Amino acid sequence: MAYIEKRGKNKYRLSVIIGYDSKGNKIRETRTVTAKNRTEAKKMLSEFETEVYKGHYVKVNKQTTLLEFFDEWYEKYAIETYSPKTLQNYVNDLRLRVLPLYGHMKLVDIETIHVVNFMNKLKKDGQRVDGKGKLSSSTISNCYKAFNSILSCASEWNYIKENPATPAKPPKPKYKKSDVYSKEEVAEILSHLNNKPFRWKVLILLALSTGAREGEIAGLEFKHVDFDNGTIHIEQSVTSVKGEGVKLKGTKTGRERLISIPEPLQKMLKKLETIRMKEKLAVGDRREWPDHFFIFASETGRPLRPDSIYQWWLRFTKKHNLKRIRFHELRHTSATLLINEGVHPKVISERLGHADISTTMNIYGHVLREADKTAAKHFNNLFSDEKKA
Repeated sequence: MAYIEKRGKNKYRLSVIIGYDSKGNKIRETRTVTAKNRTEAKKMLSEFETEVYKGHYVKVNKQTTLLEFFDEWYEKYAIETYSPKTLQNYVNDLRLRVLPLYGHMKLVDIETIHVVNFMNKLKKDGQRVDGKGKLSSSTISNCYKAFNSILSCASEWNYIKENPATPAKPPKPKYKKSDVYSKEEVAEILSHLNNKPFRWKVLILLALSTGAREGEIAGLEFKHVDFDNGTIHIEQSVTSVKGEGVKLKGTKTGRERLISIPEPLQKMLKKLETIRMKEKLAVGDRREWPDHFFIFASETGRPLRPDSIYQWWLRFTKKHNLKRIRFHELRHTSATLLINEGVHPKVISERLGHADISTTMNIYGHVLREADKTAAKHFNNLFSDEKKA
């Protein structure tokens, strides 16, 4: 049962009865709202009633501290909002860096200056866990995101009027110039892969041709490959969460993408599918993850962990005396090769799954500038006669 009481000009109190106590008195949840008229207030009452009965309603206590609110944020907001890996990182940052400083403070007392001071503190020497050196701008930015998340939630639930973290801008992550392979170095890698297990050859070629991340590659299933149209659909990723094991989640930016793949790779994937199908039949009821058919998995169907891909890559490059770069930089190699071939940045941005082309420009701006200089040289011959005149 729910009802409305007028409390003043454009003010209404919404009440939802959720039961009765041992003496027969009504137990109600209430909320005071501002509405133009009773009709608008009724609509708010309906929404409030839904919140209460679905367990989404949080009773506001203006004396609540950040530490006390942490559990509410975690249970009723963060678990449903973030991927397991992101949630784990946010929780770690809050427990390690935010709560020790501001956990004792009431939410209503936290101001923008506190968030600003927090980030300034993180910029100083000795803030790393090992006490050595400074934190990177990306680490500080991630700490800000965690702090902003819990304060934004408090604002949405009316614990505070506005989110004090909004005006406090975090430092922009600095994009490092990535170390990538040249076409000649890629050719050398491919020659060594001929002597490796077939699935690893396919995996590395897939990374080079699509620019997919480790977790995205680990999350690929054969249902994502369209052999008729020569495309692969990247829509999910595998992540490893401490204490919970391997889990499936969406892509890093939440963007799905359809990527064209070269014909030789399509044929290799078809061959690998036949191999994997034989493994699937041989395992029978002992198969793990029976609802999924991962391209890269153990014989029992368990998907590869992203860190196992990275470790294999380290051993491979070391054994063959190849230039030592991170597996993730195969993604940068893919982008750089495309840029040098004159592929438009917008196409590259879509293949990599960047949320915005500006991300692509920030990361690969130096490569694009070098490619632009090379492009300008093509006009040398055109103007050669002009120089003679």
